[in-house]
Order: sequence, then C-alpha cells, then structure tokens
Amino acid sequence: MTIRYLPLLAVLGLAAPSPASAEPLRHRADFDIQLAGLPFARASFTSVRDDNLYEIEVNFQSAGVGQVVSDMTAELMSSGVIAKSGLQSQRYYLQYRKGERHRRFEADFKDGDVIATRVEPPRDRSKQRNWIPVSASDLKAVTDPLAGLIQLADSDPCKPVIPVYDGESRLDINLDRKGEEPFKTEGFDGTVVVCAMRYTPLAGYRKGSREAEFLKRLKRMEIWFAKSDRMNVYAPVFFSVPTRFGTLTMKATRFDG
Repeated sequence: MTIRYLPLLAVLGLAAPSPASAEPLRHRADFDIQLAGLPFARASFTSVRDDNLYEIEVNFQSAGVGQVVSDMTAELMSSGVIAKSGLQSQRYYLQYRKGERHRRFEADFKDGDVIATRVEPPRDRSKQRNWIPVSASDLKAVTDPLAGLIQLADSDPCKPVIPVYDGESRLDINLDRKGEEPFKTEGFDGTVVVCAMRYTPLAGYRKGSREAEFLKRLKRMEIWFAKSDRMNVYAPVFFSVPTRFGTLTMKATRFDG
C-alpha cells in the first residue's frame, strides 16, 4: 500500500445543517491502523461545523513496521458546504512527508466541479509510459476522498458510486450493502452498516501499475459506517483491505456519537 492511497483511509463524519445561531459543533474520532496484525499507524480526525459550513482535518502518524512506514506523517483537510445531498467540497489538500520526501496535492471545487489543481513538487506526466491523463470531463460532478465517504443520516451510507478526485487521480469508490454488525468503542455502542467496497481507477494513474491493478482486483475490501445521532451522519468506523503485505485494518478507538 503506497502513500498515494492514503486518502482511501482518510474518512470522518460531521454535522448536518442546524440554525445559524447554534454554536459550532465539533467531532473527533481516533483510529488505530494495523498491517498484518502489527501496529502501522495512528490517525486522528477532527471536524467543525458552523451553520452550513464544514471543515475536516486529519493527522496521520506512522507507528513503524520495520522500515515500511518509518518516519511518515500526513495531513489532510477538506472544507466546504453541507447541502441537502450531502457534503460539497470546496477545497481539499493532502500533504505527506516520508524522510526527506515531501509532496502536496490541492484541489479547489465549485458546485461539484474541480476548478483548480496544484501539485508540489510538480511532475511532468506527459512522457510517462501508460499514464492516463485526467480530462476536463473527469473533473465534473466529483468530490474529495474525505467528504465523499460521509453521508447524511437520512441516506444509505452504502452508495453505489462515489466519484472522487484526490488532486491527481480520478477514481470511483463503489459500495454494496452487506448487512449490519455490532460495534463498540469509546463514545459509541450500537449497530453499524457493513458495505463491500471496490476501487475503480479512471484517470491520473499509470495503467498496468502494480498498485492500481492490485486494488482493481480486490474483492474483499470492507468499510463499516456508524450513525452519530448527535451529528446526524453516517461515518466510517472500520476499514479492511488486503495488501501484498497482509490485511490492513483501520478501527476507531474513539468515535464521538
């Protein structure tokens, strides 16, 4: 699992609209991430909603499995508005550091369309073999990886298709409802919705690359959604995906319900 796919793990819930006079609502969730049963990383998610505006911030810190993820940190942020259809992103960024390596991806959205993208340091992909470029049509009616996996409480969290743009790649996340399971952690004790999950790369990736082809073939990815009554949303509390190094799991140790 490479750093490029960290946004697939970066998910958190937040609030639905409330009267403008209400105090800003805050939400926190903490996750332990394991690879093949060993500590891999920790992630903390905080969100703030003020009237119909939201902001989600994520901090990721490697926990160290040999040299696989040593000295790696990542920060992600999504901000925008809460519409009747759900969270509508206006700005998204991901930046990560691993040793001396550093990259930052940013995307600006308007009415569901991407209007600007920045990547630092930039890369010229035009001559890269089998690179599938992102077209103008790929940037229409999309969301970012954080906002895309948050669903309002009156909707089905297992959406068939979530069109995602992460600042470089265009992909679809496909969910299929499998059932329900009991789940308990600090702040939550109840039933969660279990969805099978598939990943479909569309553009902004190298066709035939080992990572993309591996993820395309996966049939056993799962994501579990818990309903936060206070925040009135469904948000992920568990994620499982097989990798070449063993199963990667992400489980909430705290979820503000």
